[in-house]
Amino acid sequence: MSTRTVNPWELDLRVRERNLASGLITDKDIEKHVTTLVDLAAETEKFATSQPALDEDDIDDEDEDEVSEAAEA
Repeated sequence: MSTRTVNPWELDLRVRERNLASGLITDKDIEKHVTTLVDLAAETEKFATSQPALDEDDIDDEDEDEVSEAAEA
């Protein structure tokens, strides 16, 4: 394990593989970080949100008119 302090952004999933490959962090750094994470699953709250982009039935007539006009142009 490295002796230097690892910054949280170095462990970010989006850059983790690159940082591992370059030697900036090690597998042990990741293990150490993961063991310090607190399980907050019991404190979560479910909520619903509409996602009109995923359901074509929710498109209102005004949006359909705009799409038709754009297609004709």
